[in-house]
Order: sequence, then structure tokens, then C-alpha cells
Amino acid sequence: MKSNPNSSKQRVPGGTHSSRKKGYLVKLEPLEKLIECALISPYIKNEKPISLLICANPESGKTAALKQYSQVKGVFFVSDVTAHGLNLYVLPKIVTGEIKTIMIPDLLTPLSKQTKTRRGFIAFLNNLMEEGVSKVATGAHVQLENRSVTANVIGAVTRGAILDARRGWSSMGFLSRSIFFSYGYSESVVHTIMERYSEYGIESKKKNQYKKLRLPRSKVDIHLSKELADRTTPIAREVGKVYEGYGIRAKINFRCLLKCLAYRNGRKEVTEAELDEFVELAEYMNLEFNQI
Repeated sequence: MKSNPNSSKQRVPGGTHSSRKKGYLVKLEPLEKLIECALISPYIKNEKPISLLICANPESGKTAALKQYSQVKGVFFVSDVTAHGLNLYVLPKIVTGEIKTIMIPDLLTPLSKQTKTRRGFIAFLNNLMEEGVSKVATGAHVQLENRSVTANVIGAVTRGAILDARRGWSSMGFLSRSIFFSYGYSESVVHTIMERYSEYGIESKKKNQYKKLRLPRSKVDIHLSKELADRTTPIAREVGKVYEGYGIRAKINFRCLLKCLAYRNGRKEVTEAELDEFVELAEYMNLEFNQI
């Protein structure tokens, strides 16, 4: 990849913001990069935080990939939750800034409840991810009369579940609010994983289970030129077709993603290098389950 020769003048103090130690997961570096960008996104000035929906077959490392970041500051990692639970226990911590990201490793669990509960949950997440929750939270004693609060959501579902629920979720606007990342494993990757488990047990995972991610202390301003932003439009239009929309929300998400990539690379300005990274990640921003 080629980067702007002048980009060194726009470095973010501290350089790289992710732990670079080798993880125990195989070939999931693109997914890890996107998860890290989603966790950085609430700290990007003048942009909406990125929500992420991960889709893959069972046994594809979705939960393991997310669990690596469950100890990052601002992450609320939960296996099952309802709109009422979010309202009562999580929203107050979102208001204070203690929680920035809700991470749900298996969205099927909260979405497998009765229709009314499920729809209420999705509606709450939709508001939280987009316009923000602006009403007084019943039972939570959180006053939000004059402002709204937002948080991003990172979740995962199986391939079968997303294909079955795609139309219903699209009609409720749930899919369009997230960047989705679908992937599959090639036979060679499956072989490598099998070989790894021939040599190591699950205890070897636990030693490198959690990753560190250095996040900003306050909002950071990352410059993105119109010329680079314009070059994401064709991809946004294609992504929009997946959820039967125009791709406008995808374009908004892509703006923030480019800035997160720049911050992750230690820059205060988006360069060609970040655009190249974005194009590589975009190969999986669909429901085609391309091999990783």
C-alpha cells in the first residue's frame, strides 16, 4: 500500500493504538481490524459511531473474536438482554459515558424471544444506534428531556439466521444501521485450525484471550477530504442494495470507518493507505460470505 508522503506530519501522538501481539485466531485479522475501528468510532468527532453485524457459519470464531475485546474500556459484553434491561441497567451508564459499546456475541439469543419482546429490543437498538434515546427512561430514573444519547452495537449471528431474518430486519431498518461483515473459511484455513488443535488445547487460548486497545481520552478530529470520501460512494450504493436501500447510511458509516482506520494507524488525516484498507474490508461488507 502507498501512503501520503506528507502523512507523517499528521501523526496522532502515541502511534499505533492496538496491541499487535499475535492472536490465537486464524485468518481473522480483517475482522479484528473492523472490530477495533467500531470500538474507536464513539471517539471520532462529528461522526456517528459504527455498529457492526458479524455473520458466519457456526464454528467460525465469531464469539472468540469478540470476546478478545470484552475487557476494553467502555464495552458492555452481554450474552442475553432485553430492551427493558438495557433501559434500566445500561442506559444510565451510557449517559455517564461509562459504556460506549454494547457487544452481543450471539444476537439470536435476545432475538429468539416472543415477537413483542423481540420487536421492542430491535426498536430500542435502532434508536440507540441512529437518532439516540431522547425520552425519559421509564424505571431507570435517567433524565434525557433535553438531549439524546447514542451507543454503537457489535453483534454476531450465524449465516442461516441472517439469511432467514434478512427481510424482516431490513424492513425494521436494523440492517441498514450497521456495517455487516460476512465471511467463510477455505478448506486450507479449516485444515490449519484442525492442525492447531492437534498441538494445543483450549488452555493455550486463554493466555492470549484478551486484547488491549488504546482509546482516546476525548473526541478526536480526523480530517477526511471530499475526494477520498467520494470514492466510497459506489461501494455504499452496492451495500445499500443488500438491505433494499440507497446506501446513504452505509456512506455515513464509511466516513467514520475511514477516520477510525486513520486513528488506528496513528494519523490525524485519512490517506490513500486507509482507503486501500477500506477497499480490502469492503470485500466482506455483504452477505456473500467470501472466504477469508
